[in-house]
Amino acid sequence: MAEAVRVLHVDDDAEFASMTAAFLARLDDCFDVTTALSADEGLTRLSDESVDCVVSDFDMPKKDGIEFLESVRTVDDDLPFILFTGKGSEEVASEAISAGVTDYLQKQQGTDQFTLLANRITNAVEQYRSRRALEASRERLSLFIDKSPLGVIEWDENFEIVQVNEKGEAILGRSEADLVGKRFDTLVPESELETVEETITALQDDSGGYNAVLDIETGDGEQIVCEWHNRIIRDEGETVAIFSQFQEITARQRRQQRIEALHDTTRELMNAESREAVAGLVVETTRDLLGFPISGVFLYDESTDCLRPGAVTHQARATLGDIPTFSAGDGLIWTVFESGEQRVFDDVSTHPDRYNPETPLRSEILLPLGDHGVLAAASTDIAAFEDASVSLLQTLAANTEEALSRLDRERELRTLTERHELALESAELGVWDWNVQTDEVTFDERWANMLGYSLDELDPTVDTWDDLIHPEDRQRTYEALNAHLDGETETYECDHRLKTATGEYRWIRDIGKVFERDENGDPLRAVGIHQDVTEHKERKQELEDTSRKLQVILDTAPTYILMKDTDSQFLFVNDAARDMFGLDADESVVGLTDYDLFPEHIADQTYADDQRALETRDTVEVEEVIPVAGTERTHLTRKTPILDEDGEPYALCVVATDITEQKRRERELARLTDEYEAVFENTNDAIALVDVEGSTEDPTFRYIRTNQAYERRTGLGTESVAGQTPAEAAGQDTGSRITAHYERCVANGGTITFEETDEFHTTGVWETQITPIFADEEITRLVVISRDISDRIEYREELERQNDRLEEFASIVSHDLRNPISVLEGSLALARETGDDEQFDRCYRAIDRMKELIEDLLTLAREGETVSETEPLDLESTVQSCWYAVETSDATLEITTESTIYADESRTRQLLENLINNAVTHGGPDVTVEVGDIGDSGFYVADDGPGIPPEKRESVFESGYTTSDDGTGFGLVIVKEIAAAHDWSVSVTESDDGGARFEFTGVKQVF
Repeated sequence: MAEAVRVLHVDDDAEFASMTAAFLARLDDCFDVTTALSADEGLTRLSDESVDCVVSDFDMPKKDGIEFLESVRTVDDDLPFILFTGKGSEEVASEAISAGVTDYLQKQQGTDQFTLLANRITNAVEQYRSRRALEASRERLSLFIDKSPLGVIEWDENFEIVQVNEKGEAILGRSEADLVGKRFDTLVPESELETVEETITALQDDSGGYNAVLDIETGDGEQIVCEWHNRIIRDEGETVAIFSQFQEITARQRRQQRIEALHDTTRELMNAESREAVAGLVVETTRDLLGFPISGVFLYDESTDCLRPGAVTHQARATLGDIPTFSAGDGLIWTVFESGEQRVFDDVSTHPDRYNPETPLRSEILLPLGDHGVLAAASTDIAAFEDASVSLLQTLAANTEEALSRLDRERELRTLTERHELALESAELGVWDWNVQTDEVTFDERWANMLGYSLDELDPTVDTWDDLIHPEDRQRTYEALNAHLDGETETYECDHRLKTATGEYRWIRDIGKVFERDENGDPLRAVGIHQDVTEHKERKQELEDTSRKLQVILDTAPTYILMKDTDSQFLFVNDAARDMFGLDADESVVGLTDYDLFPEHIADQTYADDQRALETRDTVEVEEVIPVAGTERTHLTRKTPILDEDGEPYALCVVATDITEQKRRERELARLTDEYEAVFENTNDAIALVDVEGSTEDPTFRYIRTNQAYERRTGLGTESVAGQTPAEAAGQDTGSRITAHYERCVANGGTITFEETDEFHTTGVWETQITPIFADEEITRLVVISRDISDRIEYREELERQNDRLEEFASIVSHDLRNPISVLEGSLALARETGDDEQFDRCYRAIDRMKELIEDLLTLAREGETVSETEPLDLESTVQSCWYAVETSDATLEITTESTIYADESRTRQLLENLINNAVTHGGPDVTVEVGDIGDSGFYVADDGPGIPPEKRESVFESGYTTSDDGTGFGLVIVKEIAAAHDWSVSVTESDDGGARFEFTGVKQVF
């Protein structure tokens, strides 16, 4: 069974509170609901009973929901408090949040609101109970710190130590008392401070944990390396705990450093230039890095078939004296070299095959270096080598073997290169030799001289060749080369350009072939030649370029180009002309004339123009209408005769440009210009065109022209203001205001719109829009359009007033009708389930309440409308008539007014009846009501009842305000609305007899 949730529900509406409790109990039997009808009663309940959550209404007498919340918070800061109110607004929500409310829920129609309330209560209580459980978890965390096998430190939010477990004290060599209050940076040397700050920052930013490796200074001054696992525990964004687990990894870290140093040695081995250099580097590494002071490298000498000492340590010489050379069968070193198998001895002095029976050595490691020799390391102690050291030495031996193999391959390559050089000595070809695996390339001197370089200027790598290739040739060249490397072609052959020492490019014919591949077929080595073919290429290219350029010019020209003979027969047409004639690419036009392509009347005109150009021997320019794809298009055609050496024409070049769209735009521009002029001069909007001179920061404005409406409004016509600044045209004051608007538009870079009263007249409101016109991204002109919007402003203000009233009505309906509707719906649901007649009685009471509210709301809506017509109204007789229309019991009426006022009779009667009814309701059946004049400014209605306290006088005219159990709170609101509809002012004060006095001023009277 779920744990019980004890709820205190505070609401001044007993029916709604009772129904809420019933629904919560039906939704979940874990809810135990206690109700209170006021904040004070709720506080009493809290002091007497244990409560898990408080649910409270907002709008309650004496003390509202926010004041109740503040009282609860003085007792319990964390107790869940849900504001469940029918009066919702952003202001109420904001005030509730500021006061520390747990949740905010607005009452709605229907029973779903109770389901939502139940969920909110459940969530709030669960969070409340979770926070309590968090404290228990902190106790478990402390137990974890004490029992952890790792060192553990707990920090506060400033990263100062709070506690340290015993394991942590042992690792750090410091007591907890010495560490508490110290910061992280006090544990590390100065060199690690920056890393500490980075760790703290990363930990604070990370949602989980953050690991780090740091050097630590122990209490004994020793520097150790620790691995830290740091973590921040948060709950709902708040830091709960910060702790670190750590362990010492000094030995592991040093092993890692040795491995990294061994990697550096490997890189140096790959750059060594001789076998002796390799041997010396290996011996130094064995001694200094791996800790083997007695070591040496023995290299195989093929000429003598023996192992000679390539390099040995000084301690080896001091221990062994002269270092021997080993021949076949000499001791264990030769056995390892011959077999290729490593040997590790804990005490070599007992081995029968040892080289020196009197050897002082005990532990010894012998590692083969392939066909190159043996690496030896020894110690005078028995079983002196750890497994980790042996493993590192094995890695070094493997890298040494590869370095010696590389030197052998390079030696072989040099030999082969020399042979090639002898074979090609008499040839005028450049030669290259490429090691595909290392990308090293050997260029010969002729290869370099061919491009104007010396060999010293060229790095012997494939990148040198790559850098010289012309960018446009690179992809094509590599495609040919890769095809050969992949075995797709027998040889590699490609013509490409290479950059010379002077920055020019030469055409090179590059021919090569791979002649060595590995067991997988991957290329190892390739050799090739270079041949300079620049001159041949240039001659061929020049011819091709000339022909191609001419053809490209003709075919890509957007104009129609054609050649005719002296009889107007076609000799040539470009692609554009073919499209115009509707000809296919392979369709010949040679020998045809315009008569074969166009209607006769068009051909007659084109032929006449052709002959005129030929006769005058000069260019003729005409506009021709030629049908293209069934549509007549206008062309601007230039016909130029081509003359021979004697000045006689032998052909005609015709160039035609389609200007149909240009002609259309010219006609459209003329039409738009006429329309613009008509609109500009005949619109009711005032328009001015203004020129902008100077920079954007300091512009000068001059009028260009204004329309008739602008002249009527301002008196500034085009003839009088053209070329003038606003100040020159309208005077300094008005001109300055106008200029300020223009400057704001320019600074804004776009259209601005503003409203202002007419600066040229005293009445009217004008809306002005100023739009910039750009040319070459600069503002060159402004278009100023002004429109009289006085009617629009008046309509907008009236609309705002109506919206305010609509919003007020919506608020009233939302707040005052919600509770009875909720009671009605809830009671019907309960009646359906239980059949209890009491639920139906509650329904009828809710319906009666809604009828009263709706009737007053309708009255309020009607009486709030503006009074359009008034008539003289005798106030004395009107009051007397209203008195008899209201149930006054034994009340007394005293009339001292003699005024006749201008008013709407029916609304004035409603006002007086409401005031009389209000006086009888609150003053009792024997109250005295008095109506009298306030000088010439208005009248008053007073009584001798209990009156209205000063602090309540501002509230009596608010919707829903009532001190009666069965009142709707709208009577005085209707009074206020009727007064406002007449443009009267209404206020309430104390009467001479201590009762209420309502005063109406601004009342127009008949004299």
